[in-house]
Amino acid sequence: MRLPWRLSYGFSDTLQLVLELLAVVFLLWLCYRLSKYISKRAGGMAGSNNIRILERVSLAQDKGLAIAEICGSVYLLSFSNERVEILKELDKTLLKQAKSAPQQNFMEALNSALKGKWGLTGYDRKNRKGGL
Repeated sequence: MRLPWRLSYGFSDTLQLVLELLAVVFLLWLCYRLSKYISKRAGGMAGSNNIRILERVSLAQDKGLAIAEICGSVYLLSFSNERVEILKELDKTLLKQAKSAPQQNFMEALNSALKGKWGLTGYDRKNRKGGL
């Protein structure tokens, strides 16, 4: 016995929607796994114990300043496409410690975004004024 046209049409649309949703979830999972793999590979390459860039600011497209810790000493560096210069050795005690933002892995960010607690636009329940 064949299903009526309208009933089979609705089932087909629902099935297609579920399959597309599964494809999107699979794509997000694949991106998550790939980003974890890439971060592990890049972390191993950049893992130096003797040189760390503490801060960096661009002054122009190809020029800037950086504060670097090299073998325990802190230096103010200028850099451009042509050269890098040490401008001054800085005292470690005078540096302001940056307040580090809480680190959030991809799954925590995704979960909080799905729950609606991640205000990308700044429009969340705490920021509403007397509305809904």
